[in-house]
Amino acid sequence: MADRVANLPCLLEQLRLSETSGDENRTQSDPDHVDFILKTYTVTEVLSELCTEIRKDVPNKAPLLDKSLQIFQQSSTCWLVPDDIDTEALSKQYVAYITSLLSIIQIPEQRPSEEEIVHDEDFANVKEVAPNVLKVICGLLKVLDRNEGSQVEGDSQRLQKLKGMVFKKVAPGIACGCIAFFGAEQPWSNDCCASSAQDTLSLIMRCCNFINESEMLCGSDDSDKVGVFGSILSLLKPSLGRDSWKKNLSTRQVFYWCVVRVARPYLSDYVNSVLPPVLLFLDDHQLENRLLGVDCLQHVLKNTPAAELRWYNRAAVIYDALYATLYSQEPRLVEKAVLCLLDVCAVLEKAPTEEGVPQKASQSDALLRHVLSNMQHEGKIAMRRAYCRHLHLIIQHMGIRCVRHLNRLLRVVYEYLEVYDGPVETARKDILAATKAMIIEAWPRMPHHAQPLAKALLKLVIDMSMDESRTPENVREEICASATECLVLLNRCCKGELAEDMRAVGEEIEISAVKKCVKTVLEDMENP
Repeated sequence: MADRVANLPCLLEQLRLSETSGDENRTQSDPDHVDFILKTYTVTEVLSELCTEIRKDVPNKAPLLDKSLQIFQQSSTCWLVPDDIDTEALSKQYVAYITSLLSIIQIPEQRPSEEEIVHDEDFANVKEVAPNVLKVICGLLKVLDRNEGSQVEGDSQRLQKLKGMVFKKVAPGIACGCIAFFGAEQPWSNDCCASSAQDTLSLIMRCCNFINESEMLCGSDDSDKVGVFGSILSLLKPSLGRDSWKKNLSTRQVFYWCVVRVARPYLSDYVNSVLPPVLLFLDDHQLENRLLGVDCLQHVLKNTPAAELRWYNRAAVIYDALYATLYSQEPRLVEKAVLCLLDVCAVLEKAPTEEGVPQKASQSDALLRHVLSNMQHEGKIAMRRAYCRHLHLIIQHMGIRCVRHLNRLLRVVYEYLEVYDGPVETARKDILAATKAMIIEAWPRMPHHAQPLAKALLKLVIDMSMDESRTPENVREEICASATECLVLLNRCCKGELAEDMRAVGEEIEISAVKKCVKTVLEDMENP
């Protein structure tokens, strides 16, 4: 018996070497080798020895992988699940074999000194072997999931029981391994790897009877299906620590891919596991990691009940972490962070319980104050656009409370209405949206500021009409229409007190856009 098992490594070595030698030396006995192994050795012996061979540090494992797949494809059901071996013990060996295959394509860690320098050649071996490994995994899954119609009833039942055990245990690992290669633009992946990974993930989902990716992660309440998201988090946890997450380049991509596909109400069960890595991403100095953190937080905030976010001061911690990003000079980060902070403010701020009682300054007050302060002193066009982008949403969220910041807000409005920021005029469009929101929300105070605000808006209409720059005609028309809408609302707040001044302006200035604007304001007053 010992000699018989001892010969198995030699046979597997011959299979591996049979394709590495030249065509002239290639033997015709490969099928005989496979057939001999199936007749002579049990599945447990083969699985055990394959795991040993895979763990060996050899330069080319592709021939061994191909031949090992042939062994399983040519095997019978009674060989795959012999009746004299405990099914649970056998399932562990299948799992160990698939795990050893996945270890071949594990993305190598970066050394700390190279955490910001990534070269494609560092992952050449992984990119080369990944499609072959995923092909072998697909083949083995298909063998285990083969049609039971042509099998003996006892063999079919044992195979059914075995594959249920195996698929349940390997699904999280296979999902992690496949998701890591989804981005073909990543240095460790390419189009071939991404395609193979997608095919493999689709296959394991089909084998486990999952309808889509969300069901695979979350499970289903209707059919007792258990999702794999918790198991994936357990697999990723060692690589998402404070000292390890930057060494594992693919881990954060797998983490993000999974998190954004887990929706309410399932995400609530994993908030404690999700938030620590996300806060680490947000606290990093690299822009891409910080953007990844903001995107994850946005998803968490939208898919977790507000009451649960307030437990243990979670929402306050998120607010502080996001607020720190407002000091960045990266437009994309600031734009996303402001929108995310608004969601946190909605969680933290409670509705007033008594009417007529002034509300205390809150997180949204601090947010608006900070944004306006930065806008006043910002000279970069890209940053000005980032701050303007969601200013109207902040004002709408605060409602009448924005009057606390009205003087500073008006100074910002006047400044941004005057400054040209390129043919698209993004900042001007957004500041007009903020002006409209300000007039609507702070309407009781608008009569006190109506004259200077109306002058600024009319000046903008005149500037757009006389603009000889590269600004497209449709952009100029859009800005004039927005300014006119603001003037209409402002005149309503003043109960028509601007009508005479507007009529005088229309008579003095012979510009069609101005006359059209004045006409619109006056018609609105006459036909409320």
